[in-house]
Amino acid sequence: MDTDSKQSNWLVILGTVLVQISAGSFYAWALFNNGFMMKTGGVLKVVDGIKKVVGGYPAASTSFTFTLGMLFLALGTLVGVPLAKKYGVKIVNIISSIIFGAAIFALMTIHKGSSIWELWIFGGLLLGAMNGVMYLTTLTNAIQWFPNKKGLISGICVAGYGLGSFIFKYIDKFVAGGNGAVNGNNINRVILWWGIIALVLALVGSFMLKDAPVNKEKDTDVKVTDDSNDFSPSEMMRTPQAYMMIFCLTTAVMFMALVGGAVIRLASAWTQPASNFASWINTGTATDFVAIVAIANTIGRFVMGWVSDHTGRKPVFFITFIIQLLAVISLLVIKPGHMNLALMYVVVIAMAFCFGGNITVFPTFVSDYFGLRDTSTNYSIIYQSFGLGAIIVGFLTASGNPLNPATVTLSSGVKLTQNFMLTNWVLLVMVIISLIFFVILKKPVKKTDK
Repeated sequence: MDTDSKQSNWLVILGTVLVQISAGSFYAWALFNNGFMMKTGGVLKVVDGIKKVVGGYPAASTSFTFTLGMLFLALGTLVGVPLAKKYGVKIVNIISSIIFGAAIFALMTIHKGSSIWELWIFGGLLLGAMNGVMYLTTLTNAIQWFPNKKGLISGICVAGYGLGSFIFKYIDKFVAGGNGAVNGNNINRVILWWGIIALVLALVGSFMLKDAPVNKEKDTDVKVTDDSNDFSPSEMMRTPQAYMMIFCLTTAVMFMALVGGAVIRLASAWTQPASNFASWINTGTATDFVAIVAIANTIGRFVMGWVSDHTGRKPVFFITFIIQLLAVISLLVIKPGHMNLALMYVVVIAMAFCFGGNITVFPTFVSDYFGLRDTSTNYSIIYQSFGLGAIIVGFLTASGNPLNPATVTLSSGVKLTQNFMLTNWVLLVMVIISLIFFVILKKPVKKTDK
């Protein structure tokens, strides 16, 4: 391969990273929860000695937008992959980028009296679906350019996705002004700049993309491979390994659905007394948790992607899932309002770091087990776990009813509409089952006709 071709291939990776950063900006959603509650009529009041936002969208319904976004992100991959194969990754991402930016701008139209469905459609359905198209079409295309460096390339690309929320967290705080909290007065300004920057990044990156050659050595790192163990989507879904992977990825995503959509309220509930719960949410320390999630998520993608190329995929999953097990146990053992802030940082970092590692290694895990030929389609099917995990957490935290979530009283006296304890108990059980699955998972052997 000549030098110009190599440089051209790496330009595709750069374009992929730019698109991923734009799409990853959605993961800063936790910053906007209080802003949308206040934008729709909520006000900060003292109720029974406790400061809380009264009126507007319910907290659980607002954060459920992030859950819906993750659900439609997964569904979007099912549409995006075949569209990219038919029309090309560049065209598909240019169109997706425009719709993604338009959906962000549409959030500015929400006001007092707006139905929660408006927030769910713009912030959940449209943002999520385009996010999924942009994320998976660019990622799988990049991996196919460098099949001998799958872990490294996957780590680089999805690290951009993780960096999105980190970068935009500080952009959003800067635009918000003051202590950086997004409220009813500044939310439209923050949304406007989010949309402008995300749209520009995505469009610039999209124009740098080009489709990876299939099974060609010329002008690419792609090698001709033996397809004797390449599984078609229908063949893959007839193996028990596919369903074990779906369960494990669902579990991994549930951790990100929890911290990505409600990390500030989770941290406040476990570290603050009831009297300080609502006021602490609007502090700079609280919003820093969004940045911590982004940083840990990004580092996890780099580190565990690199590690997986040297140790294999399963050792990485044993490490990350054991760490997640310890994190959720700490939330169950230590009562709300009694956790040291430093320990809360450790718990959140552990959850985000492990999610970053898991979501990076899973695409290569799927291609290792089911072959590279149909990896885009195969992973888009397994990736539906992303939406499944998100929707499970959404319903668990809303006590089964996102439209009218029940009020939960924690042992500290904090009353909130997010059922964190129920979610933590379910996560505990699912992590244990996932670890058992990783023990028994073996690479499938394709049956051949004799």
